[in-house]
Amino acid sequence: MTTLNIKETDIPNLEGQTAIVTGGSSGIGLATAKILASRGAGVVILDVCQPTDTLPSSVQFRKCDIRRWLELSDAFSQIGRVHIAVANAGVDEDGTYLNDAYNDDGDLLEPNYDVVEHEKKRRTGKHCADIKRNCLFPGTVPPCVQWDKGSNTDITINAVAPAATITGLLPAKLAAPIMAAGLPVSSAHFVGLAVVYSAVAMEAKKVQAYGKDTPEWTETSGRWNGRVILTLGERLGGPNGLKF
Repeated sequence: MTTLNIKETDIPNLEGQTAIVTGGSSGIGLATAKILASRGAGVVILDVCQPTDTLPSSVQFRKCDIRRWLELSDAFSQIGRVHIAVANAGVDEDGTYLNDAYNDDGDLLEPNYDVVEHEKKRRTGKHCADIKRNCLFPGTVPPCVQWDKGSNTDITINAVAPAATITGLLPAKLAAPIMAAGLPVSSAHFVGLAVVYSAVAMEAKKVQAYGKDTPEWTETSGRWNGRVILTLGERLGGPNGLKF
């Protein structure tokens, strides 16, 4: 695993770009929103709760429950073009994500590709940073992120796997025994920095070839895609150690 040394100055100027951060009213999401704003991006926080801190002028809050599709789709429609989407808000598993849907003949229903086709026609590149809170526990991560070839349509997907992080879910007083035992604990700002970097970083070559990809394609440069940053205390690991 490669150790990364990321500084805020490594984040390029993001003026003119719009970022959405779900669950951005506190913790890692709020830290991510502030870093994006500090680099010039316009940020929209989607959350069910008001932010806990005073927001910079370039950060807007919109109440939105991501479990309700109409609320989420309406938010994206009103925001307009989005350059960076940070999927930070978490929803517990309901046990239905592996359920299959069948038609009257007993055949599997075909997935709906309308949104994919619509986005392919839009030329502006998009970056998605996914915060995977349970990446560190083998066997518990559902195969929900399988679209690693999105860069061919100018859409890239990367992830951050945080270890113990001081947030509202893990206050400092609860993290104290972890740190006393010598185990790594990160700040929300530190993880947020990894999230923003994963959305803007460039790669000298692709992570891995799939299917009909040629060796020549694998050696081409471009935006990060299919990479994961692991945060351990104040250390960042990746991108070669963890891959989708």
